[in-house]
Formats: sequence, structure tokens, C-alpha cells
Amino acid sequence: MRKLLTALAMLGLFAVPIRAADAAPGKLVFADEFDGTAIDRTKWAIHSNAEADECLGNKGNQQLERHTWDALSVGDGKLTMTARKNNPTPGYEWSGALITTGQACGHEPAQSFAVRPGDYIETRLKLPADKGFWPSTWTWNGNGSNEQDTYEFYSDNHNALYLTNHQSPGGACTYQSPTDLTTDWHTIAEQVGPDHTVWYVDGKEVCRQGAYSGTGDALILDLFVYGKIPPTVSSGSMQIDYVRVYRQS
Repeated sequence: MRKLLTALAMLGLFAVPIRAADAAPGKLVFADEFDGTAIDRTKWAIHSNAEADECLGNKGNQQLERHTWDALSVGDGKLTMTARKNNPTPGYEWSGALITTGQACGHEPAQSFAVRPGDYIETRLKLPADKGFWPSTWTWNGNGSNEQDTYEFYSDNHNALYLTNHQSPGGACTYQSPTDLTTDWHTIAEQVGPDHTVWYVDGKEVCRQGAYSGTGDALILDLFVYGKIPPTVSSGSMQIDYVRVYRQS
């Protein structure tokens, strides 16, 4: 599909947004194209020390889900994350999805990866439409002092993305899309410093905030179940075409 889109663009059959010059991607240093038949466990773990309950859940953060490998499926070049109301373990009605490249409570993947200042993080995805779900792409250094949210999305509001640099002085923006974000594929990206943190939606800059100087930050993708606005359905899913990280030096 991506090769076809590129070819059509070269023929002038449709327009492809152009990334700003100051966000030149650089060298590809981490990627998952999800072209296999199962999640690559040499790249990803489901345990994270961002999750207070045995590294697999965090009810104190308004999350209703317990993370399981069964919530992840790969096929047709895409990762599907699915949250289900299936009572995965005592105390949890929902299972859900989180994958991380590190900070994994002793379950680090063999090919663990850490984000550095200046990296460009890009995710192509299709967001969930049913209310009650809370997907995001973010970084975590073990204590949250410089967490970077490439995006957060609350599925009761189909037009808003929340973009946050948690490192002081950091900064945040809310991107308001003119169209429903759940009806099509979108590319959401963030350049994490070093001098500024800059966010892009479908190749266009939408937010610019403060510097980032973190180290040892794992890359995390997730599909949480949102406790403040619980789902009225028994399952919900989203799809991810790829995640890539580029480094300029």
C-alpha cells in the first residue's frame, strides 16, 4: 500500500503532505513494519515500570485494563491492538494492550531500544471509534520526569489529539482536527528536541514546545481502557501500520 501511494503521488494523482525542513528524519534507528504473523518479542515487552500493578496495569491512572499478549495480533502488514471485557485476571474486567522497547521490569526485549534527544518518532495508525478507549504513543524513562506524548487520544472525542512534553518547562498543545480522526489512517509524529519538541499530523507541524534532554527512554505504544468514560461495548480495537524512529546524528 505504501509503495502504491508513493507511486500515485509521483504521478500527481494526489497530494502527500511534506514534512517541514527542520524535521528531516535522518537515519532510521528503530522500526517495526508489522509485516510478520505475530508481534516481535525481541523488540517488544508488555511489562512496563510505568504500570503500578505488577507492571501490567495501572488502575490509579484511570486504566481499567490488564495488559496481555493476546491483545496483540499481526497480519496483513498491520498490528491490531484489541481491548476486551474478558476478565483476564482477578480484579480486572478488561484486557488491553501495551508494548514497550524497555523499562520493562526485568522483561526487557533482546533488542531493547531507547529514544534520544533529537529523535523523530512516527506512527501510522487508525484510531478506535467506540468511546471509552485511550490509545497513545509515548516515551518513559522509569520515573516519568521527561515523558513525551507523541499523542494521546480519548475516543469519546473524535477530533482531538493531546500532545505533551512533560519535561520541565516542557509544554503541551491540543490539536483539533477539522475532520473525524477515526475514519481514516493518520501519521502522527514528534521530534523530541533537543532545542524544541515539535509535533506533526499527516506531515504538517501542529505544535512546538520546549526542549527535551532525556536519556534511557523506552518507546511505548498502547491501547488503554479509560476509567473516567468506560466503554459501552465489550471490545474495541485500533490498527498500527508502522512505528519508526529516525536519528539525525
